[in-house]
Amino acid sequence: MSHTADRYAKALFELVKEEDDLEAVQTSLNAIRDLIASSADFRMFLTNPILSYEERTALLKTLFEGKIPGLVLKFLLFITYKKRLVIIKNIIESFDELYLAATGQQRAYVTTALPIEEADKNFINQRLSDKFRIKMLTQWQTDASLIGGFRIFTQDKMYDYSFSNQLNNFFQQATRPA
Repeated sequence: MSHTADRYAKALFELVKEEDDLEAVQTSLNAIRDLIASSADFRMFLTNPILSYEERTALLKTLFEGKIPGLVLKFLLFITYKKRLVIIKNIIESFDELYLAATGQQRAYVTTALPIEEADKNFINQRLSDKFRIKMLTQWQTDASLIGGFRIFTQDKMYDYSFSNQLNNFFQQATRPA
């Protein structure tokens, strides 16, 4: 993350704590992050240097007014005025880190070869919570290329228990010169 994004995120976080609206702001910021990820048009809007401040604020108001907390909209308009809208994704990621630390949570991304049942998800999530001694917010996805097993990414570390990784490790060991 950039230091600038961290500073803006921290400022927003401090304002949100004063207003005691942390969950609503976090939810709104996650929705904006999802919009950035899913909409090429929105990403283009964020980075388009031709748009004026007035055009940007009008579009932001059209998109978000009445749909997100007023504080978040004011923040978006403020960073637009400061010409920092281009780093909103980084600001949201920095805010997310502050939110997780303040609420005693951690994100984990689990990829399985096949879809798994809810009971298995709960079991894995509980084991992760026990291992890291923190409440886990787990996101699930499938990837058939794993062949079997699973991968877990958390705290900037990958735990790879996939069959494809085991095959790759075996191949490397078997082809290593003696």
